[in-house]
Amino acid sequence: MATTKNEYDRLLVEAAHRVLLEVARLLYDYRDGIVLVGGSVPGLLFDQGVSEHIGTIDVDVALDQNTIQEVGYRSIMQLLSKRGYVQGDQPFIFYRTLQVDDQEITVEVDFLAGEYGGTSKKHRTQNVQDMHPRKARACDLAFQNPIQITIEGTLPEGGKDRASIQVASIVPFLIMKAQALNSRLKEKDAYDIYYCLTNFPDGMDALVEAFRTFPDHPLIHEGLAILSEKFSASDSVGPVFVTNFLDENEPETRAQIQRDAYERAQFLLKALLT
Repeated sequence: MATTKNEYDRLLVEAAHRVLLEVARLLYDYRDGIVLVGGSVPGLLFDQGVSEHIGTIDVDVALDQNTIQEVGYRSIMQLLSKRGYVQGDQPFIFYRTLQVDDQEITVEVDFLAGEYGGTSKKHRTQNVQDMHPRKARACDLAFQNPIQITIEGTLPEGGKDRASIQVASIVPFLIMKAQALNSRLKEKDAYDIYYCLTNFPDGMDALVEAFRTFPDHPLIHEGLAILSEKFSASDSVGPVFVTNFLDENEPETRAQIQRDAYERAQFLLKALLT
């Protein structure tokens, strides 16, 4: 598992983008029930001319178990298998191997789902056709008010192309990232949160408004409580993970970044929780 930005090699990020483009093209017939989540979201939501996001080296796709049921010309599993995607030991993980600049790279694609509806609480996966996406806390929010994005790039087998895909909006993304930060030790989760707090268009006040206008849900309050804990001080795990991921070793710069991460999180939380 990559722990710093230095492990996000350009070719690995490019490979993930190519696979994302292919998935969007492959699953076009099911597009209304598919939302992109995970680490690729900030780079698609925000203007990369202002501050470039590090990107991602895997792909996370949410399938709506309450929307996708009927099989089209081919099922999702059939479409993936026909294009060279190999299912892993876990039923919700697939791998796609491709060549980028003569280097063979394998990209992991994780299929996620919400918790509400579908299988009972004792099951950790949902049933979507012949797929079994993993239930992810707060993933249900991703299907509310997603943003339609057009992505461009090169397909794994070559050829420039473009495709449209729904992308989680800022509120579900941050709440899902808070849950991720709470359930695993992965520095990039904190970095993704900080990147959004720093680069949201029109600043922190606009981000607060985005939360206030998003449909209220207990999962949002749960996620904000996690953010409050993980960013409770400049030396809490959230701010520290940010500087660790950025691989910043100069003490004064580390302190400045951690302080900024703490203050931005607290600004958001005080506006929403008081």
